[in-house]
Amino acid sequence: MLTEDLNFFYRLNKELERLQVKFEVLNIGNKIPNIPNSIILSTLKEMNNFENVDKIKGKILPYAKEDNFEQYIVKVLAGKKIGKKNYSELIFSIDPGTKHLGLVIFLDDYYLNSHTIYDYDKLINIIQTYFFALQEGNPNPLKLIFKFGRGIMPITQKLIEEMTKLNFIIIDSITNLYNLELNKDNKKKNYNRNYQLNQILANLTYLNESYGIEILIVNEISRKTRENQIIEVQSGGKVMEFWVKYNLKINKTNKLNERKFIFNNILEKQSIEFNSNLREKGFE
Repeated sequence: MLTEDLNFFYRLNKELERLQVKFEVLNIGNKIPNIPNSIILSTLKEMNNFENVDKIKGKILPYAKEDNFEQYIVKVLAGKKIGKKNYSELIFSIDPGTKHLGLVIFLDDYYLNSHTIYDYDKLINIIQTYFFALQEGNPNPLKLIFKFGRGIMPITQKLIEEMTKLNFIIIDSITNLYNLELNKDNKKKNYNRNYQLNQILANLTYLNESYGIEILIVNEISRKTRENQIIEVQSGGKVMEFWVKYNLKINKTNKLNERKFIFNNILEKQSIEFNSNLREKGFE
């Protein structure tokens, strides 16, 4: 930490101690030690007065009075644990408790921070703080991944409603939690799970139709026998069948890197099949 701004010093000192981030207080005018994987925390106003500023500029994380301080702390955590760079992937792992939520955050496969949250609005604020802090100055859009623990469908629904600024949403294994919660001996509970899944899919459809947000859902299929015929059924049953307009099935072929794609237009009852090879950068 290199600053003579007392307000900035005390606020930063308090946060770094709370987060248990090790730091050293430097005096302006003294030689700055060359410590690997270190960053220099200072104000934008003071930065230009440093000697040899061009040599250390890449290590300085400056703070301006008009900056959001919470977002600045996120940048400090990221810079300390991973280094200053353009980040690519931000993961929020959300796990419910009886009275609170647990939130664990990973950045480019590194653990970044964790929070215990007691109200939903706080959850949204924290997610927005991390996203805006780490996206700022990054020429490439951050890939956001949300991982939800069991019993969190209502919060999943509310979170989806907050995503109207996005243009593409990918939901992986949407019915996994739904299947785990089903109980053949508890019809009321099954009804509630179907209702919650139906509400999530309704909200996703609303986002697609009202805001032009594209939705991709990764789901599983199972095989069942109906009228002496084996048919494939999507996990989530009739709820998924009602809301899904298109589906894409990927099958293995006899060739190692080749896959067969089957695209179905449910409304128009049309189907297209084609093969594609899996390369280093994806399918071709």
